[in-house]
Amino acid sequence: MLLQRVLQDSVDVVASGFEEVTLCGDVVYFEFCLHEMDDPQKALAHGRTLAPDIVVFDHSLGSEWVFYAAGEEKVRRSTEAVERFGVRRSETFHTGQHFRDHAELAKVTVEGDVAIQRAQRFAGATDIVIPMSYQLALL
Repeated sequence: MLLQRVLQDSVDVVASGFEEVTLCGDVVYFEFCLHEMDDPQKALAHGRTLAPDIVVFDHSLGSEWVFYAAGEEKVRRSTEAVERFGVRRSETFHTGQHFRDHAELAKVTVEGDVAIQRAQRFAGATDIVIPMSYQLALL
Protein backbone atom coordinates (compact mmCIF):
# COMPACT_ATOMS: atom_id res chain seq x y z
CA MET A 1 0.00 0.00 0.00
CA LEU A 2 2.84 2.41 0.84
CA LEU A 3 4.54 1.76 -2.50
CA GLN A 4 1.29 2.44 -4.33
CA ARG A 5 0.97 5.85 -2.61
CA VAL A 6 4.60 6.70 -3.36
CA LEU A 7 4.14 5.81 -7.03
CA GLN A 8 0.91 7.79 -7.27
CA ASP A 9 2.79 10.84 -6.02
CA SER A 10 5.79 10.38 -8.34
CA VAL A 11 4.44 9.06 -11.65
CA ASP A 12 2.20 10.86 -14.10
CA VAL A 13 0.55 8.89 -16.88
CA VAL A 14 -0.16 11.01 -19.95
CA ALA A 15 -2.55 9.62 -22.56
CA SER A 16 -1.29 11.16 -25.80
CA GLY A 17 1.17 10.65 -28.60
CA PHE A 18 4.71 10.92 -27.28
CA GLU A 19 5.52 13.87 -29.56
CA GLU A 20 2.72 15.84 -27.88
CA VAL A 21 3.97 15.35 -24.31
CA THR A 22 5.28 18.53 -22.68
CA LEU A 23 5.37 17.35 -19.07
CA CYS A 24 8.93 17.46 -17.72
CA GLY A 25 10.38 15.03 -15.20
CA ASP A 26 13.48 13.24 -14.00
CA VAL A 27 13.49 10.36 -16.50
CA VAL A 28 11.86 9.48 -19.80
CA TYR A 29 11.34 5.72 -19.96
CA PHE A 30 10.81 3.80 -23.21
CA GLU A 31 9.69 0.22 -22.48
CA PHE A 32 9.60 -2.01 -25.56
CA CYS A 33 8.20 0.82 -27.65
CA LEU A 34 11.09 2.83 -29.15
CA HIS A 35 11.42 0.33 -32.01
CA GLU A 36 7.72 0.91 -32.84
CA MET A 37 8.12 4.68 -33.22
CA ASP A 38 8.29 6.15 -36.73
CA ASP A 39 11.46 8.14 -35.94
CA PRO A 40 13.33 6.79 -32.90
CA GLN A 41 16.02 9.48 -33.16
CA LYS A 42 13.39 12.23 -33.08
CA ALA A 43 11.67 10.55 -30.12
CA LEU A 44 14.94 10.45 -28.17
CA ALA A 45 15.64 14.10 -28.97
CA HIS A 46 12.17 15.04 -27.73
CA GLY A 47 12.72 12.92 -24.63
CA ARG A 48 15.85 14.89 -23.84
CA THR A 49 13.79 18.11 -23.79
CA LEU A 50 11.58 16.52 -21.11
CA ALA A 51 14.17 15.02 -18.74
CA PRO A 52 17.93 14.86 -18.16
CA ASP A 53 17.95 11.05 -18.27
CA ILE A 54 16.47 8.62 -20.76
CA VAL A 55 16.10 4.90 -20.13
CA VAL A 56 15.43 2.54 -23.02
CA PHE A 57 14.32 -1.02 -22.36
CA ASP A 58 13.91 -2.74 -25.73
CA HIS A 59 14.78 -5.65 -28.01
CA SER A 60 18.40 -6.34 -28.98
CA LEU A 61 19.62 -6.82 -32.51
CA GLY A 62 20.13 -10.47 -33.28
CA SER A 63 17.41 -11.66 -30.91
CA GLU A 64 15.73 -14.78 -32.25
CA TRP A 65 12.36 -13.42 -31.11
CA VAL A 66 12.90 -10.28 -33.21
CA PHE A 67 13.58 -12.54 -36.20
CA TYR A 68 10.40 -14.59 -35.72
CA ALA A 69 8.35 -11.42 -35.16
CA ALA A 70 9.90 -9.96 -38.36
CA GLY A 71 11.05 -6.88 -36.47
CA GLU A 72 14.67 -6.70 -37.59
CA GLU A 73 14.37 -3.39 -39.44
CA LYS A 74 12.48 -1.66 -36.62
CA VAL A 75 14.96 -2.88 -34.00
CA ARG A 76 17.92 -1.92 -36.20
CA ARG A 77 16.57 1.65 -36.53
CA SER A 78 15.96 2.07 -32.81
CA THR A 79 19.31 0.48 -31.88
CA GLU A 80 21.16 2.84 -34.21
CA ALA A 81 19.26 5.82 -32.77
CA VAL A 82 20.20 4.79 -29.23
CA GLU A 83 23.86 4.34 -30.19
CA ARG A 84 23.98 7.72 -31.97
CA PHE A 85 22.37 9.38 -28.99
CA GLY A 86 25.10 8.14 -26.67
CA VAL A 87 24.82 5.28 -24.22
CA ARG A 88 26.15 6.00 -20.74
CA ARG A 89 25.47 2.52 -19.43
CA SER A 90 23.82 -0.62 -20.76
CA GLU A 91 23.11 -4.18 -19.85
CA THR A 92 21.85 -7.04 -22.02
CA PHE A 93 19.44 -9.66 -20.70
CA HIS A 94 18.26 -12.99 -22.08
CA THR A 95 14.93 -14.74 -21.63
CA GLY A 96 12.54 -16.73 -23.75
CA GLN A 97 9.11 -16.27 -25.23
CA HIS A 98 7.09 -19.35 -24.21
CA PHE A 99 4.18 -20.85 -26.12
CA ARG A 100 2.16 -24.00 -25.43
CA ASP A 101 1.95 -24.79 -29.13
CA HIS A 102 2.01 -23.34 -32.63
CA ALA A 103 -1.56 -22.06 -32.29
CA GLU A 104 -0.55 -19.90 -29.33
CA LEU A 105 2.52 -18.67 -31.23
CA ALA A 106 0.14 -17.48 -33.95
CA LYS A 107 0.05 -14.13 -32.15
CA VAL A 108 2.89 -13.09 -34.46
CA THR A 109 0.38 -13.02 -37.30
CA VAL A 110 -0.20 -9.33 -36.49
CA GLU A 111 3.38 -8.75 -37.65
CA GLY A 112 2.53 -9.81 -41.20
CA ASP A 113 3.26 -12.48 -43.76
CA VAL A 114 7.01 -12.79 -43.06
CA ALA A 115 6.37 -13.50 -39.37
CA ILE A 116 3.68 -16.04 -40.29
CA GLN A 117 6.06 -17.82 -42.67
CA ARG A 118 8.85 -17.90 -40.10
CA ALA A 119 6.54 -19.25 -37.38
CA GLN A 120 5.65 -22.20 -39.64
CA ARG A 121 8.93 -23.74 -38.49
CA PHE A 122 7.10 -24.56 -35.24
CA ALA A 123 4.00 -26.14 -36.83
CA GLY A 124 3.04 -29.18 -34.78
CA ALA A 125 5.48 -28.34 -31.97
CA THR A 126 4.57 -27.98 -28.31
CA ASP A 127 6.34 -26.29 -25.39
CA ILE A 128 7.96 -23.77 -27.74
CA VAL A 129 10.63 -21.46 -26.34
CA ILE A 130 12.07 -18.76 -28.58
CA PRO A 131 15.13 -17.01 -27.12
CA MET A 132 14.76 -13.26 -26.69
CA SER A 133 17.51 -10.83 -25.83
CA TYR A 134 16.82 -7.27 -24.78
CA GLN A 135 18.79 -4.30 -23.57
CA LEU A 136 18.43 -1.77 -20.81
CA ALA A 137 20.27 1.44 -21.69
CA LEU A 138 20.77 4.72 -19.85
CA LEU A 139 21.28 7.62 -22.22
